Amino acid sequence: MSVKELNIYLGKNMVDCSSCVEKADLVNMALKVAEKAPLAAGPVPPPKPPKGEFLCCFDFLLPKNAPDWYVRKLGGRSGASGDCHERPAPSGSLLALGHVSLAVPDGPLARAFYETGLGFNMSSHSSANEIRLNAGPSQLWLHVKEGQEADRWPGEIRVWVDNIQTTYDLMAVTDGSLGTKLVSEYSRGVNGGEFSIMIIDPFLKTFFQMTEAPTGRKESIQKIGGESSSWKSNVIAISDLSIKCRNRSETQLLAEFYKHFFGAAITIEQYSCMVHFSPGRELHQTLTFKEDPSIPPATNLGSFCFYLVSKQALHLAFVKCAAAGIVESPSTWEEAERSLEFVLKGMIDPSSGKILLPLRNIVRCAGHLDCLVFA
Repeated sequence: MSVKELNIYLGKNMVDCSSCVEKADLVNMALKVAEKAPLAAGPVPPPKPPKGEFLCCFDFLLPKNAPDWYVRKLGGRSGASGDCHERPAPSGSLLALGHVSLAVPDGPLARAFYETGLGFNMSSHSSANEIRLNAGPSQLWLHVKEGQEADRWPGEIRVWVDNIQTTYDLMAVTDGSLGTKLVSEYSRGVNGGEFSIMIIDPFLKTFFQMTEAPTGRKESIQKIGGESSSWKSNVIAISDLSIKCRNRSETQLLAEFYKHFFGAAITIEQYSCMVHFSPGRELHQTLTFKEDPSIPPATNLGSFCFYLVSKQALHLAFVKCAAAGIVESPSTWEEAERSLEFVLKGMIDPSSGKILLPLRNIVRCAGHLDCLVFA
């Protein structure tokens, strides 16, 4: 069977090569048929592939070690996809994404959406005014401030779940009970599953992209870190925090900010740039800056926390940031050393010192009491 004939066969059986992880049995069957006989008249149900195996028709058609640019050019998938989150983070990555902190005006409404709808598990360290939601070694912190406008994340938060159908069902119930339409759109699965879901919070501020984790990752990620009470949750981890930028130059400058002040591994692409985090081999997290000229003014952005690998790395970063005048608190290294954290006013252009985004960064290191990454 030629490649052209195989594509015709896959098309007749409605197999999309860019999202065929769940349909890999058809691909395997097509190739077996090709070895023995002409095209079959219709699919014969074969055994399902072993759990944890990343399969795609391009796994058979591409060289085993095809470079990523070649895989993307052909529209194929490297492993389960060409997405970098399915590969270990590069050398020099920061330790982990800690938490995203957002103010919400209504605590019960927030819990109904985040727990019942998205499927987050509430941390045992939550309180009436601070709701902490578990996502593996990362969290969402919701600060209840009645009468105040809700904060927004200036992009999207990508969350890995165990079963996207569960998320679909939970959101159907939540939208029905709240009388809302918070599901924004459906698209193909990013890292696994048949589809992903874009959902906006009930305050119409922050978007969440829910997609299945790569097959077999749940148990591996649980070994990386997190509260044990969350292990039965459908939510597995936060894989990416994206931030929209006005232009291409700004995406590169923001990535360079993390490289300059924290020594982070970064990736610069044409329309986006990434900062890499590596809490464990099976969880590659990123902070992604994407060009989008339509972004609204940078107000009510909340804050986010990330972790460095050691106190020495924290000390060096504090010295650099203090010299640049961007440390909000504390005022001395001795105080930062005691708490194992310091807070930045925002992100700047490392060369000019110009503020690029007034998003508060909480910088911590391994050993902090709130660090959920296992030592």
